[in-house]
This record gives sequence, structure tokens and C-alpha cells, in this order.
Amino acid sequence: GLNRYDSAAEQFICYKYDPDNPGSISSNSIKSIYEDKSGTLWIGTDGGGLNRFDREKKKFTSYKNDLNNPGSLSNNRIYSIYEDRSGALWIGTEGGGLNRFDRENEKFICFQADLSDPGSLSSNRIYSIYEDRSGVLWIGTRGGGINNIYIKSKEFIHFQADPNDPNSLSNNSIWSIYEDKSGMLWVGTLGGLNRFDQN
Repeated sequence: GLNRYDSAAEQFICYKYDPDNPGSISSNSIKSIYEDKSGTLWIGTDGGGLNRFDREKKKFTSYKNDLNNPGSLSNNRIYSIYEDRSGALWIGTEGGGLNRFDRENEKFICFQADLSDPGSLSSNRIYSIYEDRSGVLWIGTRGGGINNIYIKSKEFIHFQADPNDPNSLSNNSIWSIYEDKSGMLWVGTLGGLNRFDQN
């Protein structure tokens, strides 16, 4: 489940899935936690979809994949959550690609890998999401390297490991992405740490 530490009381409050309570968290297996600019807490689970936590009511709203609803979450295994500077919420799934959540209409727009389209995602297993200072969204995948996409476009550019190129990624499984003050992009992979000079 999800544990919240109350530093004043020096104790943990635990939130667990309760099949008899629709306001409980949807799964006890937590993979990602993200607080957006408005202070809303989003929780990604492994199999229970995405949860939004109402701090005042202490209740969860869950979003799950629905095969009969094309605007639903593409997959219930959520490994990464990120809000870009425009306020759009991006959800990375394990097997269902990348989702952009339209909060106004409560619909998900899905981006998935397509072998016939070189401009699509390189993998449907999304483990990290990060927006750099230029407004480029970087998508770290498991097995497909790193992808970038300008927020206003829908075409992805791929960066992948190439054994014949010593300046390529060291590994195609990307766990973390971070831009430092000088504009260098740091990429944590299954095969070590990479620094990408974008200039």
C-alpha cells in the first residue's frame, strides 16, 4: 500500500486497497508517486491503474484501462508520472506506451510504438519522463532507448545504443533523466550513467 509519514506525530498512516471501498487506493503495489503544481497527488500502481488522491476527503479516484473506452488509460501498470510546464499530465505505462491525460474531459490520449512508423515511440515500456528547459519532453523506455518529442508535435526522435558508436547510449533501458544547470542531460541506464551534450 501507500504510506504517509506524519512527522509531527512521528508515525505512518497506511492506505491500502479495500475491495468494499470504492474510495480506497486501487492496488497495494505502488510504482510511482507525483505531486502536480496544484498539490494534487497522483499514484501509479502495478496493475491497478492511476490514482488521484483527495487530501481533504482522504479518498482516491482511480483511472483504469477499459477495453470498451478508447479514451481510457492504455494500461494499468503505471511506472512514471510527469506534469509538463503547460500543466499536461503524462503517464508512462509498462506495456501500454505513453498517455497524455486531458484533465478537463478526463480522457487519455495514447502514444504507442509502431514498427511501421519510424516517428512513433521506440517502445511501449515507459520508465521515465522529463521535460528540459527548451520544452522538449524526454521519454525513457525499457529496451528502446530514449525518445524525445516537442510538446506541440506528435513525432518522436530516437536515441539508442549502437555498439559501433562509442558516443551513443550505453544501454537501451533508461531508468532516470535529469538536466543540470549547464543544460547537460544526464541519463541513468541499465548499463551506467550517460551525459548528453545537446549543443
